[in-house]
Amino acid sequence: MTLPNRGPAPLSVASSGDLPATADIVVIGGGIIGAATALELARAGHGTCLLEKGIIAGEQSSRNWGWVRQAGRDLRELPLSTLARRRWQTLSDRIGPDLGYVECGIAYVARSPEQAARHQAWVTEAAGHGIAAEILGPERLTAIAPGLARTGLSALYLPGDGRAEPQNAAPLLAREAIREGASIHQHCAALEIETDRAGISGVRTERGRIATRCVIVAGGIWSAPLLRRLGVDLPQLKVLSSACRTASLTTAQGTAFTPCLSLGGVALRHRADGGVTMASSATAVAELVPDSFRHMRAFLPGLRSMLPGLKLRLGAATLREAGWLFSGVALEHSLTRHRIMDPAPDRRALRQVRLRLAESFPALADLEEVQDWGGLIDVTPDVIPVISTVGTVPGLVIGTGFSGHGFGIGPGAGRVLAELATDQRPSVDLQDFRLDRFGKGQRVQMQSWL
Repeated sequence: MTLPNRGPAPLSVASSGDLPATADIVVIGGGIIGAATALELARAGHGTCLLEKGIIAGEQSSRNWGWVRQAGRDLRELPLSTLARRRWQTLSDRIGPDLGYVECGIAYVARSPEQAARHQAWVTEAAGHGIAAEILGPERLTAIAPGLARTGLSALYLPGDGRAEPQNAAPLLAREAIREGASIHQHCAALEIETDRAGISGVRTERGRIATRCVIVAGGIWSAPLLRRLGVDLPQLKVLSSACRTASLTTAQGTAFTPCLSLGGVALRHRADGGVTMASSATAVAELVPDSFRHMRAFLPGLRSMLPGLKLRLGAATLREAGWLFSGVALEHSLTRHRIMDPAPDRRALRQVRLRLAESFPALADLEEVQDWGGLIDVTPDVIPVISTVGTVPGLVIGTGFSGHGFGIGPGAGRVLAELATDQRPSVDLQDFRLDRFGKGQRVQMQSWL
């Protein structure tokens, strides 16, 4: 059976009318980060215009796992994830059940004594940030995942973590932003960010120019080439992630596990439509492009840790992105031609996910798979985002490189990006997310807890 590539179709968002001639702040990118940022800005009364070359949440923001987690995060992300959790709660109260936000807990099952020791170390470190995680022994793990075949396992568990519906979240935030006064324009690519002696002066789009003194670049995988036109070098690459969803579970199958659950070779979450989203963090595919070589030194520490599950390949993006280095027109052509990047999933990896599912949860072995899809994750060398102003370009703010963590911390990132753009003190310390941490002579700091 041939399955459609596209992930769950995002909720539609009605674009605003004519493109404004001016805006206080222009947000580039209509994923979860851009939508959350636009909502924060509009609610605070700022004249906000969001530009999206395709549709809201058309790319990775509707294709991710849907986890809203603190468990196992890089310690540097914990204050931001705590802020995000509060924002998720507030947004859920305001928007309602369509957001799909449920605090069902998240558990990472240890597959070795070494991993169990890392989990315990993370629980100890996280306690210093006010996060009450715990290690579940075999009996308590069985209580939350009674369908799990293996016994004698432990798990890192955070009961306050949860899930939301990716295909709904960013569109619902965008709709809220419009109600608060934001102007949102889909199928309107930002082609170039313009500057003058004072800094940012405007954005040239495929529909005309917007004069502004502040731009927030939240364009996911498209952020780095746009910034390069300004002379801003951002080390960021793309990794293909694959996932699938199943038909609705029976009542009996639905009791096999309660929280979002990762066993390495398979990760699961319940969906609002009654099915399950499945994926794996054990494998990833990266297409070799010019930036792979330009930024190789910065990415080497992370590549070493990923090598067992990393597949490198040459493809269409190799030549396409080579053209971007020599021609701004080539980039503009790509922005308007590739409205929604819809890569084919790694179906071999997804077959392995199904095998791991059958081994781990025999009662779920016969679940019908109804859709699979691929998505491109924007990754930085240290696997945490860039949330930063740029000293050489006044008025420029960057929010990108969320490295597969963006959905869960999106509402928190939106808050601090709005604060940076309006010269307010950020709600959390953003020192670890500065762009200049990748400067010459700086050493990439990696953390691995899971």
